[in-house]
Amino acid sequence: MRRAAAVIALSVGILVAGVSVYLRIEQYRFRRQAERLLSDVRELELKKASATEVCLIVRKWGFEKWQGPDKPCTEDDFIYRFRLMPKPARAHNFPDPFIWGLMARAFECLGLRPTVVEAWLQIQGKALRSVSFYVYTLGRGCDGSGCTLMGYAATNQWDNSFSDHDRPDFKLKHSLLHPSYLVGTYPTTRGSYGFSGVVVWAEFSPEANAADVSRLMQFDLSCLTRLRSCQERDLMPTVWAQSVEDIRESPKSLTCTPELSKRAAQFADVIAVVRPKTVKLRSPRYPGGPLQLTDLETVSAIKKPKHPRQLGRLYVDVDSPEMMITADTRSVIRAGEQYLFLTQLLDYGAIGPVALYPCGILTVNDVNLAMAREAAAAEQIE
Repeated sequence: MRRAAAVIALSVGILVAGVSVYLRIEQYRFRRQAERLLSDVRELELKKASATEVCLIVRKWGFEKWQGPDKPCTEDDFIYRFRLMPKPARAHNFPDPFIWGLMARAFECLGLRPTVVEAWLQIQGKALRSVSFYVYTLGRGCDGSGCTLMGYAATNQWDNSFSDHDRPDFKLKHSLLHPSYLVGTYPTTRGSYGFSGVVVWAEFSPEANAADVSRLMQFDLSCLTRLRSCQERDLMPTVWAQSVEDIRESPKSLTCTPELSKRAAQFADVIAVVRPKTVKLRSPRYPGGPLQLTDLETVSAIKKPKHPRQLGRLYVDVDSPEMMITADTRSVIRAGEQYLFLTQLLDYGAIGPVALYPCGILTVNDVNLAMAREAAAAEQIE
């Protein structure tokens, strides 16, 4: 019996070792694929590829046309998506790393680190409009234990993107340091599973130069094969360092000027002429939260939100008395008067809190209205 037990134990050990070696080999193969995919995607953006060149990459990798509920494909505007996972994970149809839990850690011990890589390409007007690259992988250190690391880099996608999770004042301050791109990090959880994660992201405007795109659109994909999983600063080290620098270098406070109003209007999700029916503030929605200015009538919308019904339920969080004063004339807002509101939806795509920029409330005059219409028209052109 002892001899049989020893044989069984040895057989199990050999089997586990064999599985581990196989999974490690597949993980390295997956990493090489991901590196080649990233190289191809970055090259398309850096060379401002034509539609023909994009189609070559689409066929090479097997991208599929993607049509979302709010983004139907048209003849001149369509999106390609490609999703890459390690071969053993694809074979077993495993879900993404957010919801792997203990199973994810068990496979990681054997050599397979749960990871999803995605690339997105948008063609518009027979030319490359935008490029996106995502990495979701298991990491460590987000909350003192394991977590999911998410790296994201995209060009020309400042609508419905990760920067929408950034605080409006941070977003505005950082844009003053480098108007053509934004970077940042933020913690997150998904749904009822409660697994923690950190997103590290970079987004580029159409005016971003090739040097900035090349420098920031980089991922350290050795995080997919290291014996010890990466921390949040490792996956996109250049972006992480830039975001730390931005926090240190950005101005601590802002004074609203005509130039700053233009910048705020460019970032605003909603620009509207609004009439407060009352200036009495409502209690916070949750303990410790901000007061709310809620009874607002939308007179006209210069830049509409993604979901029109949001205009009917517009309200703003009031973090300080400054938010109840017009930014240009420094006058206390009054019930029944019309004002120009520049706002950002913190929960993009849902009816959620709306935060005012430092230049959030302006008086209604020809200069301010012209500035707001110009900002709204510029986004439609992009």
